[in-house]
Parts: sequence; C-alpha cells; structure tokens
Amino acid sequence: MEEIVTIDGPTSSGKNSVGFLLAQKLGYQYIDTGMIYRAGCLKMIKQNVSPDNLEKILEIYRNLDVRFETNDHWKMFLDGEDVTDLLHTPEISKLVPVVSAIPEVREIMRGIQKRLGANGKIVMGGRDIGSEIYPNAKYKFFLTASTEIRAQRRYKQLVAKDPLIKYEEVLKDMEQRDQQDITREASPLRVPKDAITIDNSEMSIEQTVEEILKYINA
Repeated sequence: MEEIVTIDGPTSSGKNSVGFLLAQKLGYQYIDTGMIYRAGCLKMIKQNVSPDNLEKILEIYRNLDVRFETNDHWKMFLDGEDVTDLLHTPEISKLVPVVSAIPEVREIMRGIQKRLGANGKIVMGGRDIGSEIYPNAKYKFFLTASTEIRAQRRYKQLVAKDPLIKYEEVLKDMEQRDQQDITREASPLRVPKDAITIDNSEMSIEQTVEEILKYINA
C-alpha cells in the first residue's frame, strides 16, 4: 500500500482539486470516486430510473464503463463520452446521497475502486477510501473545512452555470448532505484510523497539497 494515497472528506473540502494536483506532483493517477457515483446517477437520469428501482440501479452500477484521464486537466469518461462537465447538476447532487447510501451499490463500488487502484501509483479521493477501501494505505488524509466555507466554494461552482441559484440554498443542501453522509448505515463518513486531518478553511489548493507533501516526504 506504499503507492496509494487516500483523501477523504465531506463535500467541497477540496478533495478533487487537491487530489488532482497532488497526483500530478507525485506522478500518480487521480481517481475521484465521488464522480463514479455521479456517473451512475447521470445514467439513472438519462434512463429515467426511479431511486426506488433497486434492481435497475444495481444493473447500472454493475455495468458502469468509466475511465479517467489526468493529463493537463482531470476528465472523466462514461461509455466513452467525456461527461466531466455534466456531473455537478443540482439534480445529480440531490440523487447522489440517496444512491450512495444503498449498501448493495457501495459493495459494487468497492469492487470498482479496488480494480481501479490495483496497479498502485494512485491518489484516490472519496468518503470511505481510507476507512473501508484501503484501510492499510500508508498515506491517509482527511480534508475538512467549515460548512460555510465549503458552501461558498460549491456556490462559486454552481452560480457560473445557474446565475439564479442562492448561497442559502447551497448551504442548506450541504448541511443536509453532511448529515446524510455521517448518519448513513453503509460506510458513513468518518476520519479513517491513523489519517492526518487537515482543515483547509484558510488554505489554498496549493497550500493544502504542500501540507500533504510534508507528511509524505517526511
């Protein structure tokens, strides 16, 4: 587990941006597991699958065809199509916590994540990577920030696509998502054992990466 770095944390704690830059500096590949969940939700929406249709949901996740590219920019492909810019719609964001709380979905995802990390030299971000998927990884980190800061980050992302969205709505949605992640029965969000916790409320992406590299290079 020497060549696997896990980064866990709540929504908008910087896992994606930090993980991608860290992977570049290490010469590793970055895998954002949250985007795999979102890819499945995108297929559900495209196929008009109800959150109550467990059989169809499991079929979608069992047959997910996803791959990542981490060259100059991080990209995700679903069924050969670049869906990077399609995965953060409000509709998907509301569906993800519902689907990710399904134990059978998380079990399927466990296999996908293990397969993607089989060759090592990866940075993998998510909510249960250091606690459930790679608990024996040598380098485990947990990123966090205040709820207000994280809501501001997400608001900046969303308002560019939807100028009518309100910060208060984003904050409320984030508080609900945090509660869902912490209290779900299947792999709840928690700080993995032996993980280094970094509060980056007042830190840039670059500063957060440098802080992580201090521990790795030590």
